[in-house]
Amino acid sequence: MRFIPAFLACLSLATATILENGQARLNPYPGQAVKIPNIADNDPTWKTYPPDAHQISYKGRWCSKYISWWSSPGINFRYAGDDVAITFGEHTSNGVLLAWRISGQPWNFANVTAGDTYQFINKDTPGQKTAVDGQQNTFEFRVTNWALGVQLKRVHVTKGTRIYGIPEFHRKIEMIGDSLTAGYTATYEGISSFAWGLCEGLGNVEFTFTAYSGICLTDKLCWGNPRGQLYQWLQTSDTGFRAQQIYGTNPEPWPFNKHQKADIVVINLGTNDSNQGTETGRVPDAEFQANYIKLIASIHEKYPRAQVIAMQIWQGFYSYGNTHLQNLDGYQAGILAAVDSFKKKDGGNFVHYFNTTGILQHNDINPLWHPTDTGHIKVAAHLMQFIKLKFNWELGNTGKEVYSHTTYWNDLPDY
Repeated sequence: MRFIPAFLACLSLATATILENGQARLNPYPGQAVKIPNIADNDPTWKTYPPDAHQISYKGRWCSKYISWWSSPGINFRYAGDDVAITFGEHTSNGVLLAWRISGQPWNFANVTAGDTYQFINKDTPGQKTAVDGQQNTFEFRVTNWALGVQLKRVHVTKGTRIYGIPEFHRKIEMIGDSLTAGYTATYEGISSFAWGLCEGLGNVEFTFTAYSGICLTDKLCWGNPRGQLYQWLQTSDTGFRAQQIYGTNPEPWPFNKHQKADIVVINLGTNDSNQGTETGRVPDAEFQANYIKLIASIHEKYPRAQVIAMQIWQGFYSYGNTHLQNLDGYQAGILAAVDSFKKKDGGNFVHYFNTTGILQHNDINPLWHPTDTGHIKVAAHLMQFIKLKFNWELGNTGKEVYSHTTYWNDLPDY
């Protein structure tokens, strides 16, 4: 979908006010990490790990410079001791917002900046002393801002203790999309998106969100993005301004052979292709259909055993008499034809169509034409059930928090 240009988005960092129907949210960013002096390698109170330490698990796409890209990338590891601190490198976006937590505790939030060290955990941090069955606690962070990122420079824990690796889950989902998947205008962006709700809600799965606001499926200039997903999903970095500063027009190709292959790939693309307001206008239906087929073929080449889910895009709602109707002019015929083209081939039963019609209503779309938090939750819930019924995947998250700050209730029964 259309989005605010990157230079404006970067002015609105995560220290801004979060509004709930026009009212400021109280304490929207609990758990700010404490900025401390940078830690030397020989510091007597800290044990330091470099970014290439095998115990650190990288989630999402990170380049060889240990810079995060796309939506909701992060790291995790287990640790012993009372203290965890992290030093961020020069390519960290100033003020970028991280969501972080201990094990399955509620999410906390911390703004960090380039070249500084932040202590996230000490002996008094809530949840620190609740590990059970002799297991160490887990530290995890995710970058919430889709246009920003961090560079991991060092990880520090209490001297005399250590960090431990965490094995990958056996299943993985990759989401390829635009602003809808990246969580643009959702309360906490990436970790409020339907992609996040799906994958965290399923639980026990690895996931990557190769999604960026304003990007087209078609490889063309689109809302400031110089390339489309036909090209860019094959690259490590996204199409943003900072990627262009660091890599120019020569991004690092994503080393598919060095990473866990996806079992399911979800495509949610076409909203920007269909928009007349893009730099070169709406992509014709036949061209979009051909490009959709090319993308599925590219995915099948990289992940030959993956199931591909083609999501029908939603185009919002319009007034009709005294009600509202959903706009269905979103390449529906082209996406269906692309799916059917594979089903006609031998062994083409790996492509599936997910019809989103009727999941969202007009009040699930916010004033900037994207889903509200409730809208994202609804899409995630339906897609989760689709995957459960279609592929017999279990719902493995039986307690860990998924969406942050969504515990609302009415305790005034007499009104």
